[in-house]
Amino acid sequence: MVSTEYVFVNEIAYTCSLTETMAEESTRAIVVDYIKYRLDSCGFSWDNDGRQLNVQPNEVQEAMRLLGDAFEERYGRNFTDMIEKINLTDDNAPDIFSAIMDEMFTDGVVNWGRIVALFGFTGRFAVYCFQHNMPAMVDNVVELVTTYIDSKLRNWMDQHNHWNGFLEFQAVEPASSKLDLKWPSFGSLCGLAIAGLGFITLRALFTQHS
Repeated sequence: MVSTEYVFVNEIAYTCSLTETMAEESTRAIVVDYIKYRLDSCGFSWDNDGRQLNVQPNEVQEAMRLLGDAFEERYGRNFTDMIEKINLTDDNAPDIFSAIMDEMFTDGVVNWGRIVALFGFTGRFAVYCFQHNMPAMVDNVVELVTTYIDSKLRNWMDQHNHWNGFLEFQAVEPASSKLDLKWPSFGSLCGLAIAGLGFITLRALFTQHS
């Protein structure tokens, strides 16, 4: 006979595992939806290995699209200018993308505005990859961003009600107000050498408090 304690412990373990899986799938779905939305808006077709096609966006995905549009309107050109100064290749693109993600949160400050900025940069990066015949890189970007959020930002996300907290952030005030109050200034870009690669990246940005 299986003890009640054994069953209870295993139920807890199963529940925790299921919660982790759901959180990871949720983050990945948001990343995929935003990239596809941004690529579609630029006239590119991306099948994401046949996954997540023609799926109606949920509330979180719609909110990310909305704030992403506002971000694009205000900051998109800055990201494009930065990306165009980077000598991207199939070989170095993953390392460069990962390094830039780290730079966005290098001071240890995390807030929803910076996470929206991460999505904004990701969308611009994906468009650049398609424009320069590197579409396969976009699938790698999905995994890089999903893993980054669900690992390096996980503690903060858990403390801020995960993606439900993002909906609360989005509902507080109009997107235009968030641009002024929550989001960073793109006043400076500095050079950073990583793994022997010289490129322009982000530093001393995203200094706004949550």
